[in-house]
Amino acid sequence: MRVSNPLARLRMGGVFAALLLMISNVATADGSRQTATPIIPDAQWQKIYEDYGFSPALLIGDTVHVSGIIVRLKGEGTYEERYAAGLRGTFAFLERLIEPTGATLDDIIEMTSFHTDIAKQLPTILSVRKSLMNKPHPAWTAVGTTGLADPNGQTEIKFLIKLKPRATNVGR
Repeated sequence: MRVSNPLARLRMGGVFAALLLMISNVATADGSRQTATPIIPDAQWQKIYEDYGFSPALLIGDTVHVSGIIVRLKGEGTYEERYAAGLRGTFAFLERLIEPTGATLDDIIEMTSFHTDIAKQLPTILSVRKSLMNKPHPAWTAVGTTGLADPNGQTEIKFLIKLKPRATNVGR
């Protein structure tokens, strides 16, 4: 519908703007970062939170948004063995991080992983992930990249977790 009257166009634009404002207010009330509870596991992470301005995880309503966790090689052995040990360490840290929310690895609904050598790392991450998480498997996007913020990092994984109704909220 084309409106040629400038006043009518302004009124229609105002109605549209009012609708957008109402929609944005609903979104803000239901799940904005301003209503989030940072999940900070210890004093070291509190310092990172203050110095670098990011949360290891945010609880918003019944959803936990976990920042990327870096996988580093651990221990001795082949690359695959050291990478698997690093992955297990990453998932162990994730468990400690989300424990106060009542969530477990089985509550992960989405993973996004960034790999510095996806062809070499994919078989190991598939094996480790399957050994730690029950079905149904989460949605997962695996991305190849040329580097991570940590030069010793092999992979970075971020997670989205949906809490069960029984879970308690951190700090609320």
